Amino acid sequence: MKRVLAVFFLILVLSNGLIAGNISIWVNYNDEEHKVFKEIVEDYEEISGIEVEIQRIPFDGTEQKILTALATRTAPDIARVDYSFVSKLALRGGVCSLDELGVEEIKDQLVPAALSGNIINGKIYGIPDQTNCICLFYNKKLFREAGLDPEKPPTNWDEFVEYGEKLTDLDKEVYGFGMRNTLWWTLPFFYTFGARFIMDGKCVLNSQEGIDALQFKIDLYSRYKIEAGAWKSGAVNPDMGFQNEKYGMVLNGPWRMKPLLNIGIDFGVGMIPEGIAGSVTTVGGTNMVIFRGSENKELAFDFLKFLTSEEIQIKWANDLGQIPVNINSFDDVDLDKHPYLEIFLNQMETAVPRPVVPDYPGIETAVNPQMEASLSGKRSVKETLDVIKLKVDKLLEEEY
Repeated sequence: MKRVLAVFFLILVLSNGLIAGNISIWVNYNDEEHKVFKEIVEDYEEISGIEVEIQRIPFDGTEQKILTALATRTAPDIARVDYSFVSKLALRGGVCSLDELGVEEIKDQLVPAALSGNIINGKIYGIPDQTNCICLFYNKKLFREAGLDPEKPPTNWDEFVEYGEKLTDLDKEVYGFGMRNTLWWTLPFFYTFGARFIMDGKCVLNSQEGIDALQFKIDLYSRYKIEAGAWKSGAVNPDMGFQNEKYGMVLNGPWRMKPLLNIGIDFGVGMIPEGIAGSVTTVGGTNMVIFRGSENKELAFDFLKFLTSEEIQIKWANDLGQIPVNINSFDDVDLDKHPYLEIFLNQMETAVPRPVVPDYPGIETAVNPQMEASLSGKRSVKETLDVIKLKVDKLLEEEY
């Protein structure tokens, strides 16, 4: 593999006229990811002669640390940031446009739904280093006990309700489904029903499709009674309920695969059940950005090209069991080692990225309690979505 990478870097040197130097990068991977990232960096250093200074920072404190570093002009060359943070950095002028550094030559190799969160006002300000989406996890043991085929998860929402009713056993405190009540986790419901979130700078969730989607999600709890109330404060959350075999189905992402496999849960992964708009998921993940104040922008970008190259992304996927960000790597993912990844790779083809707005977390904070009002039966779905539209539109006006 190193020979392939050496050839790759030689091409970079010849095409870009690179000279040896140093770059600094802040990352916030978990322990397993950090180990693989360090191996990638070591390969890059050996091949290129360029030293990469890695500083590991807490994921939860990343945004504030970066904003402080920008204010004090102590930012590194590169940082790994949440999907939703790129637009804020770009609009504040903190990161440079990668169009100036030649991103055009690699952008078509990157997963479109992952890249899209980096495009602000027509320019690309980051590239994905990690991408994920939501799929349906289901407990095969509970399926068998309920008389369901453990190799056939529900393919549409009608089947999902039927399966949920068979899985629910109140005497055993087992429920068909455990769900979360946040906007990001609810977007697949909206999308499969044909609703959209923001169009032309305005929130459009209060469409009839949006009303139908949120009403269906509420009905899983209040009408069909197959949802455990996992969204309530103090309740057993979906992760723990699924792990304890109390929830037959949950929505989750590839990051939960290894913990569940290590525990020994007998489970499967299926596509998001289809609605009138098909099976649609939402996108999460992180991106790498280069700060405007960097004196090593060209070197920094060439490291990112190395990190997101086909060979490196094959290593990332196969070592960690994660979705590669380079679409040319998909065919070389070891599905014998990570069979569940095939579902996630297929689901990514229907993924709808989160809207690119300066303060997506602020929108979540505004929307989530509004949805809970309807989940709790305190307000009609239409009233809730009308309130959400007003709040989101106001935030969007303030941001722009």
